[in-house]
Amino acid sequence: MAAVYRYVLEQRAAEFILALVEDEQDLTCSFLRWLAANPDRAGDANHRDSSGRLNQAHLCGPFTIVVWTDHAVCEVRVVEVMKD
Repeated sequence: MAAVYRYVLEQRAAEFILALVEDEQDLTCSFLRWLAANPDRAGDANHRDSSGRLNQAHLCGPFTIVVWTDHAVCEVRVVEVMKD
């Protein structure tokens, strides 16, 4: 049986999404659910953070969503959400 992943928002990402209009919230949350269902999906760009973790930047409409996947606990950690 395949592991079930969930997405977890850092505070700044959660606050950003909560400040969006409803349609934009729906778009970003739908994309995050999709990422949790596809945790190995490569981002459109990547970089290592100060801890050495590989962060993936995914483009989602006008947004860039930065995540890293913690396979040990089956979580997609949402670090930042930005509007382009």
